[in-house]
Amino acid sequence: MNIIEIVKSILQEFPKISEVCNDIHIDFTESEPTNYGLSSVGDTLVKEDVLGNQLRQHNFVLYAVWQSINDYDRMANSGVLLELQMWLENQSTDALKISCENGMIYDIPDENMNSSVRYQLQIQALYKIESED
Repeated sequence: MNIIEIVKSILQEFPKISEVCNDIHIDFTESEPTNYGLSSVGDTLVKEDVLGNQLRQHNFVLYAVWQSINDYDRMANSGVLLELQMWLENQSTDALKISCENGMIYDIPDENMNSSVRYQLQIQALYKIESED
């Protein structure tokens, strides 16, 4: 599995995602409420040792489209993003450290707040690759 597949798999284990969504799309979201898209926005080598072992950081943006008819909905949406951020950060292991930031409204797809709102959550995955030599 590559890092994109690993992070998608971890996201699909979050209970509130599985309640409203069967799948997380890669690199796109639809405008209808209750769908998610995980976009890869770059991978960086952080450090490499003399044996060729690497520490890398992969950056993602998770987009979530939810209904937004009133303040109650938007408060619930922001609450889920906060729960997701905290839950993801607790999924870290020795080989993978996940951090998140900037959970907020990103877009109003139909330019109508009574329809749906697209939120974003920036995710960083710091991971290790062991040299095969």
